[in-house]
Amino acid sequence: MNELEQVDRFFQGEMPETERRKFAEALKTDPELASAAAFYLQARHVARQEVLAEKRKQWEGQPPRPVVQRSWIGYAAGLAAVLLVVLGLWFWRMQEPSRRELADAYVSQELQTLGTAMSSRSDTLQQGIGLYNQGKLPQAAQLFDAWLVQHATDSDAQRLAGLTALRQKHYDQAIEHFQHLSRRADLYANPGPFYEALARIQRNRPEDAEAVESLLKRVVQEGLPGKAEAVEWMK
Repeated sequence: MNELEQVDRFFQGEMPETERRKFAEALKTDPELASAAAFYLQARHVARQEVLAEKRKQWEGQPPRPVVQRSWIGYAAGLAAVLLVVLGLWFWRMQEPSRRELADAYVSQELQTLGTAMSSRSDTLQQGIGLYNQGKLPQAAQLFDAWLVQHATDSDAQRLAGLTALRQKHYDQAIEHFQHLSRRADLYANPGPFYEALARIQRNRPEDAEAVESLLKRVVQEGLPGKAEAVEWMK
């Protein structure tokens, strides 16, 4: 299927919702696809205007005029105007950081070190946090995972293990830890949904897109930790 056929399916509403969202995102980042969309819209507009002009002649009782081939210069001028708008929007969009870039920035700015103020934590978790803050992530992961074997319901340990996996780019493991958190109904402020969305954004598999949207909406609707970032990332 060529680009114009895809564009036609998009504007005719023939794409499933998931495919439609992916196509809409592609329009923002792919200049060739944006050009095809601009050409399609211009051609459809010109055709519609010619049909309306003929109908207007008929309504006014005037004989329809023969359809005259438009000069290619006219088409080119119209297409150029549309392309300027589309490319202008594309360049403007390119100046904004993508959701992936925002997520990467969050990890690098907010998750490089962890707080150690909670005196109620076990010595094992405190030691693991110290290793995390020193950048010794594999050693920290071993401590957190070993603790969870004996304390599977420890939500703080789940969070720490998930963040350590996230920093190591072990996204499947991170998501599993954060899903355990997300299912907890006894937590006052559950960070699981936001962290899972963060991990899925960075993993960036095709199946992650819808899950990320759902998770970010939940964060915003329930006022969970990460709400401010979720609002920004959903724009």
